Amino acid sequence: MASNKMVLVLDDEFDIVAVMKQSLQKHGYHVFGFTDPSLALEHFMLNYEDYSLVISDVRMPVMDGFEFIKKVREILPSINIFLMSAFDINDSQYSKILLPLKVDGCIQKPISLKEMIRAVQNILNKNNSYVSSTI
Repeated sequence: MASNKMVLVLDDEFDIVAVMKQSLQKHGYHVFGFTDPSLALEHFMLNYEDYSLVISDVRMPVMDGFEFIKKVREILPSINIFLMSAFDINDSQYSKILLPLKVDGCIQKPISLKEMIRAVQNILNKNNSYVSSTI
């Protein structure tokens, strides 16, 4: 099942990281959660070969999700990536940013854990893109 799939979750809010981590772990994923983009990036650099998916918030202090994802892509261009935000990340202002980053999915906050699990399973099991503005 999902037992060999590692997921990195990054959000500046600890509660969101904790809930997502717990939910993904219940479904058999190995999850590392971070609230600091610099620490998440350092960890990813050391362990990138083990990861199947990175889920990152867009708006964070110090380093935003777009910058974080750009650095992740430099390390492992083929990694699956979801961005999440309380703001509409599917609108046209982000399309110029999302296309070059080759984002596999956008998750809208507030997050439905059931929908998030379905999106993760879709992308990791079938390797299909998943975009939702209602998750």
